[in-house]
Amino acid sequence: MNSRGIGHAPEERQNDAQNGLKRAIGQLKQALASIDKQAPGLTYLGFGCWNAWNTIAFSGSFWLHETDNSSVSITLMLTHLAACVATLLAIALLSKRFPLALAKNRVTIGGAIMASLGTAIICLVRSTVLPLDHLSLIFRFGCVLSGVGTTVVFFRSVALFGTLPPHRALYRLAESALFSLMVFFVISACPNELATGLFVALPLCSAALFGVRSRNVNGEKQVLTQTAPLSRRFLTLLVSIALCSMAFEFIRSYILAAIPPMYSVDSVTMAQLIDIPIMLCILVAILLAKSQHDNFARIYSIATSVLVLLLIAMAMFSLKTVAIASAASVACTCFNLIVGAMLFYLVFQARANALLIVGLGNAALSVGSLASNLLTVAYLNSGITDDTMRIILCALGVAVLFDVLFVFSEKQIDAMLLPVDETICEEGAPHEKKPGKWKRACEQLAEQGKLSERETEVFFQLARGRTAQEIADREVVSIYTVRAHTRAIYAKLDVHSKSELAGRIDEVAKRSSGPGCDS
Repeated sequence: MNSRGIGHAPEERQNDAQNGLKRAIGQLKQALASIDKQAPGLTYLGFGCWNAWNTIAFSGSFWLHETDNSSVSITLMLTHLAACVATLLAIALLSKRFPLALAKNRVTIGGAIMASLGTAIICLVRSTVLPLDHLSLIFRFGCVLSGVGTTVVFFRSVALFGTLPPHRALYRLAESALFSLMVFFVISACPNELATGLFVALPLCSAALFGVRSRNVNGEKQVLTQTAPLSRRFLTLLVSIALCSMAFEFIRSYILAAIPPMYSVDSVTMAQLIDIPIMLCILVAILLAKSQHDNFARIYSIATSVLVLLLIAMAMFSLKTVAIASAASVACTCFNLIVGAMLFYLVFQARANALLIVGLGNAALSVGSLASNLLTVAYLNSGITDDTMRIILCALGVAVLFDVLFVFSEKQIDAMLLPVDETICEEGAPHEKKPGKWKRACEQLAEQGKLSERETEVFFQLARGRTAQEIADREVVSIYTVRAHTRAIYAKLDVHSKSELAGRIDEVAKRSSGPGCDS
């Protein structure tokens, strides 16, 4: 009996340890759930930490001190972006294989550890702790680790933002950008050793903030498994994003490669200072907006127009100054914000797969940045003259102008981003019984047009931007039946296309004076 008791003692201690660990994990989950319930916006700041890491990494604001600042930054960006593009495309194209894995906190933590390890390697190499040249295999390995790791961390935000109504998603993106600016300046003001440690820890901080949200709020896991097909217009959008991203990043990297390293750091700091009032204005504008329909088409057109002006100014006057570099950085930040908001708008509108839509969209952004940095490397290493660079800038300007006017115009964006029914006012809070302005406008139009019950159902699906095939699949009818209902709807409402239908709904919504769900 004694021997049996002695034999079971280690097993009992092991069971007690396991039970204690389970209780501790359960208490931690309860604490996180309580924090998330009290401050639901806290977890979105994880995207701000991720954004701050990118700003610090590519600016070299404190972790690069040698005269080869520009070349090291370009080397880091090229290798890092190549790893990001590969990871983004792999996850987007294989999104049906393991969609829910990226919503798990342990996967996010694993990516953060990988990113922090890569960041530590980069900093150690550059601080001569490791006696290796910055072009060595170890340095590039650290860049690859950071690229893959930060991309995995980024995909955790896809589930969070993908369920938000468009105006709320834009608000959270601007809020996260403002938070990243604060983190940037706080870390830049610290002593070099402490700043380096905080820089290395940023991916872990991002994962920790993302980990506050452990529950499936508003179907965060569902947005990763939706299967709406990609439209041809979306593929056109990807080409436009890649082209504009290439032009923005080329202006910035071309100037930073031409000016002294200390000025390149100053340009980044100046750009961050300019970004602060811009993000504050965006937040205030969203809070004061009377309509939920964000005019992304107009904003996108303004951003691309600024890009064309910058390209023309640089080509004509060869402006390679800190001010122009700062302006390009600010415009690039705003452009990335607009693109992110548009991608999440599409996810919310079409109930599309968030991994596929956001993954391909950010891959397009990264491909554009990668192409621009390769062009800058060619400029630095192959002796391309300034006159040749002016010709390249002019060609980019013409390409962007052609894209804005003919390929992906404001009218096409309006046709793609149709009004949506924003049925959630706050994260995690159920919608009120009263319908929003968009839904009331649809109901009013259906009543005015004397649509039948079946036509009203199809009308609501059309207004949400769904195709005839998607409606047929959802309503379990043939596509020919849907087309017949669509013709009847268009005739009764006196419209001829989805864009006209969206315009009618928007007009009725603007005239509506009842309480909605505006921010």
